[in-house]
Amino acid sequence: MGRNQRKKAENTQNQNASPCKEDHSSTSTMEQGLMENERIPITESLFKEWIIRNFCELKEHVVAQCKETKNFEKRFDEILLRIDNLERNISELMELKNTIQELQEVCTGLNTRIVQAEERISEVKVQLNERKQEDKKYAQV
Repeated sequence: MGRNQRKKAENTQNQNASPCKEDHSSTSTMEQGLMENERIPITESLFKEWIIRNFCELKEHVVAQCKETKNFEKRFDEILLRIDNLERNISELMELKNTIQELQEVCTGLNTRIVQAEERISEVKVQLNERKQEDKKYAQV
């Protein structure tokens, strides 16, 4: 294969290397037509420029995605911290609820004892009044 034939083969390969058909924003309409539909050979320098431009755009996109990912990670960590705080607060509230129930039971017990004491006091008062009346009867006799 001669020198000219090798260059023709390289040019044919360069013709087939076209940009992604889904992302035409980085190339001009003329370049798209040249590279995609009409298969007109492009020069090696145009191809290198296209590769460099696409590489730079890809690099910018990757850097932007990296920053966005870091922001998402930061927000995710903040959310996890909030969840931990909420779980801790829920646990403390459950403890408070249990303490309140225990206090209610103690209050109920105390109220029952107060009612019983009041009943006994009433009984003692009745007995005391009865004795006073008996004593009055004996004193009169």
